[in-house]
Amino acid sequence: MIKLEEALKILDMLPAGKPSAERVPLEDATGRVLAEDVFADTDFPSFDKSAMDGYAIRSDDIDKELKVIEFIPAGKKPGKEITTGCCSRIMTGAMVPAGADMVVRQEDVVTKDESTIAVVNKNSKGNILFRGEDVKSGALLLEAGIEIGPAHIGLLASAGNVSPLVYAKPVVRVLSSGDELVPPSEKPLPPGIRNSNSAQLVALANRAGAVAVDAGIVADDPDAIFQKVQDALTASDLVIMTGGASVGDLDFTGQVFNRLGARLHFEKLAIQPGKPALFANVENKCLFGLSGNPVSSLVQFHLLVRPVLRRMTGLPGTEKRFKLPLTADRKRKRAERLLFFPVRITENMQAEPLEYHGSAHLHAYHKADALAEFPIGMNVLNEGTYVNVRPI
Repeated sequence: MIKLEEALKILDMLPAGKPSAERVPLEDATGRVLAEDVFADTDFPSFDKSAMDGYAIRSDDIDKELKVIEFIPAGKKPGKEITTGCCSRIMTGAMVPAGADMVVRQEDVVTKDESTIAVVNKNSKGNILFRGEDVKSGALLLEAGIEIGPAHIGLLASAGNVSPLVYAKPVVRVLSSGDELVPPSEKPLPPGIRNSNSAQLVALANRAGAVAVDAGIVADDPDAIFQKVQDALTASDLVIMTGGASVGDLDFTGQVFNRLGARLHFEKLAIQPGKPALFANVENKCLFGLSGNPVSSLVQFHLLVRPVLRRMTGLPGTEKRFKLPLTADRKRKRAERLLFFPVRITENMQAEPLEYHGSAHLHAYHKADALAEFPIGMNVLNEGTYVNVRPI
């Protein structure tokens, strides 16, 4: 049995080349990881533009009454130059006409007649966004390796990059073993149970940036499991097996890994829930044997599988953790493993422990925002104690 930190080091040291890349339409790029640097193909802004609704004037004329010679909405190129004694009515985002060196807010002027204004606030700012003020043409706009969000989509669009190069999504197959399992669409008869594990893990893998497929249920037969896993490896980059990761008479995952010629890196972790957890690789393919318990496999996925998938999508494997104070005491009897329990993050940025009955209590997680850590060697966490929190 090894500690989580050791397991993560093993996962981090695995050889992992850069994932392949592909170009996708801009509308499909959200959530993908950029595979190349993107440079501005024009100045930002690309012309001097007004930051306000107001009047474009020469600053030397701020004490004069000015004749309005033109109206300039956004998208219209100015037709007249501003000369002494003149101004143009201008809208936010519109191109500043030649000759003007400031825009006076409309709130800072008074109208003398239909075509004459006077500035009443002589402290009015310039209110012009100058060409190239934000970004110069040719400057680095976005770095490779970022996870593309809506703001990045806007920048890509503004640079005319309508087919960004992104890393390909890893393909994942999820396989559940157990004679007791039936598909979620069926109502089981005792002692059968619905296979909630596969659906949950497919959803988790898809959210982590993969293309995940439910490879179905396989009976507790080592030959059948071997064939299913072999087929899954051929069709994917990473295979998750659930069930059969423990030491019971019908737990065949370890046997299957051996027949596949997989290199086994660990099979037990000092965590709770989720102690039985196997990780192996066959060449550059990853194999995880997770618990058949849905809560345990959920925890194991967040701790072990998600960092690997992040690396496969081009992101760093490490993720942010926060230290937040508990809103209530937590106690336990045994303290030899790192315990994870569900919490809700409150509006005051505190970790509120949720009612949790143990590793079979999947319902406890439907309101959870994060996993909180109960460190090894500690039996009591008092209200107000700061704990490590991992968003889920």
